[in-house]
Amino acid sequence: MAKRWSAEDIRDLKDLAQEYSAQAIAEKMDRTVGGVAFKAHQLGVSLKPRSRLVTSDVHASNRSRYETADT
Repeated sequence: MAKRWSAEDIRDLKDLAQEYSAQAIAEKMDRTVGGVAFKAHQLGVSLKPRSRLVTSDVHASNRSRYETADT
């Protein structure tokens, strides 16, 4: 059975949603990503997308590597 959302849990979700992705919030709150995303949707709370920084950094480093290989 799923854990019920207390008033404190909802307050924490709203606070964490300003800074963290659904996955990070789920880990911090010991809940599933789906549960966090669903509750946020019910409350009209926007969640941050998964971090794109890592992906961008990988593409940038690959681009640099290929640019130097061509020259």
